[in-house]
Amino acid sequence: MLSNRKNIVPATHLLTSPKARICRVAGGFFLAAALCLAAVICLAPAAPELLALCNGPHCEVTEGPIDVLPREIQTQVRSSPDALARFEAYRRRPLVRVGALGVAAVSLVPFAGLLFGVGLALRRLGGGGDALGQALPWLRRASLAAIVWALSSPLAESLEVMLLYPGTPAGAHWHIVLDPKSIMTGLMLAVAAYAAVWAMEAGVQAQRDLAEIV
Repeated sequence: MLSNRKNIVPATHLLTSPKARICRVAGGFFLAAALCLAAVICLAPAAPELLALCNGPHCEVTEGPIDVLPREIQTQVRSSPDALARFEAYRRRPLVRVGALGVAAVSLVPFAGLLFGVGLALRRLGGGGDALGQALPWLRRASLAAIVWALSSPLAESLEVMLLYPGTPAGAHWHIVLDPKSIMTGLMLAVAAYAAVWAMEAGVQAQRDLAEIV
């Protein structure tokens, strides 16, 4: 009876030492990326340009927040020195900076949670003991964060544009950013990941129950 139990429990030790080390290092990179995103959110009120530079996982060089506006509005603002000055003054208002921080958090916080969950899962997989059992809950949390991120990203883009509209000649406007293909792709991948983790957790639990019975 004892020998059967030993044959079941060690199945959670999945990785050899080199692979476990690679998992721990990769997990460290994911955790570092999550911390960098947290720093972007914290620095956003002092440096609003960071919000234009980083949108979720994609970062690129832009001229500033004006680049998130629709093309025709950008043209109106840039074609008039007075309009450009009013826009710059508007976006530097304290309440607008606080609003920009909130808008950034809508998208970046779930994405940071995704990176954090994956990072801790990889670190757990590279550890000893019940490595898989410890990693799966973090992967489940990461997949939930991915679902939230897939839904919150278009909301954040819409809010970002609407926040800046009052500083333009067009004035306050509703603006909805909607890309069904992108949203559905991200959402389906996140749901598939959650379902896979859920099934793996069920398998691990069944293995534990069998070990207790044996």
